Amino acid sequence: MELSGTHCAIALVTNTGDEGGRAVSKRQLKKMRRAQRDPAECQAKKHKSKREAKSANRFQCATPKYSFADGYRMVDPYVYEFRTFAKERWYGRELLEVFTKEFGANAPEYYRFAIASGRISVNRKIVPADTILKNGDLIIHTAHRHEPPVSGDEVAVVHEDDELIVVSKPPSMPTHPCGAYRHNALHSILQATRSDLPQLHVVHRLDRLTSGVVLLAKNAATAKSLSLTIANRQATKTYLARVRGLFPGMLDQAAQEMLVSKARATCPASVLTFPEEDAIVISCPLRCLSARDGVWECHANGKASETIVRLVRADKSTSLVKCKSVTGRTHQIRLHLQLIGFPIANDPCYGGELHFGESAERVDEIAAAKRSKADLPPKDSVDYSTPRKENESEEEFGYTLCSISSMVACLPHLNPAAHLSWAAPLGTV
Repeated sequence: MELSGTHCAIALVTNTGDEGGRAVSKRQLKKMRRAQRDPAECQAKKHKSKREAKSANRFQCATPKYSFADGYRMVDPYVYEFRTFAKERWYGRELLEVFTKEFGANAPEYYRFAIASGRISVNRKIVPADTILKNGDLIIHTAHRHEPPVSGDEVAVVHEDDELIVVSKPPSMPTHPCGAYRHNALHSILQATRSDLPQLHVVHRLDRLTSGVVLLAKNAATAKSLSLTIANRQATKTYLARVRGLFPGMLDQAAQEMLVSKARATCPASVLTFPEEDAIVISCPLRCLSARDGVWECHANGKASETIVRLVRADKSTSLVKCKSVTGRTHQIRLHLQLIGFPIANDPCYGGELHFGESAERVDEIAAAKRSKADLPPKDSVDYSTPRKENESEEEFGYTLCSISSMVACLPHLNPAAHLSWAAPLGTV
């Protein structure tokens, strides 16, 4: 073995019959070995892999079925198989402990049941909950998924040409599949409803709760060009936000001192500048506080971020402000507005209220309804209590869950009192 080139590429020396042999790269060696295989064997393997892929996809229920009710877009429950190899931080830890601590979508009782029933397997085998994970372990979670509903508003097309499509994303739906959302994401919805758009590339993203214009490229070249334009700050994004409190229209000395005082009290590393009498530039580093919960914070050890804020108008208790994101960090605008004491009005994660503007009685009703739903026992869920039979193959198990999915989807129409207690998505490996 010898090292060659400035990047220390590994080359293998093989005996080719020439004097001293010659250097062959790893990729070339793979091609040589592939060429030496028996054609009949290669064809058999090709057909086998196709059969396996077809069999695996038969119960993935990958084609979404959407329905609309009360202003929401919903996806019929479906079966999905999450696959991942054990991550380095999981080595030496018990299977159940990894799921309960790293995937908070479900209660520990669900994961305990899922492991025992074979919904969660390691290397395609049913294993005990205390199995110690190691390098190379393949973890499969066959889950009956219930995606959260999103806004039923139409995804309006703002502009479209041969290179890109520009749409108006409603609030509540993520830009691309992530976490509990697979089919109820903007990218997935467009591909499901526009058969003429087989390849769409997300150029930039908006937070799930944010509405606004999103650009999607129709080919890789356009996507790369637009991404470079945004990265080089040749394009800017402007947001409108309704915040709590009366934002100062003219930033005089007293207003500046008040804003600086609030920001420094939360994060001493923050810097506020006032280039114009009606504009404030907020510079404050941000870091991830909890990856599992998706929460960020202002912190001296975070990444630099900058936002420009201006007042548009104000009413009795709220203000409409225009925000220009200079750096584009996750939750940047939400955190920076909270930093200066003007959190987004209906953002409970960063200082607002979930039901801002609702009466106290209405808020109590909503909270009581949530508690009532949360108190339903897991055993009342049809899909939750369906174990995998001892000799049941993965395909048969998938068919069983798919048939249950179809039955469950009809329950609310047959009986208004019917419900699924396990409403949260089942797993996010």
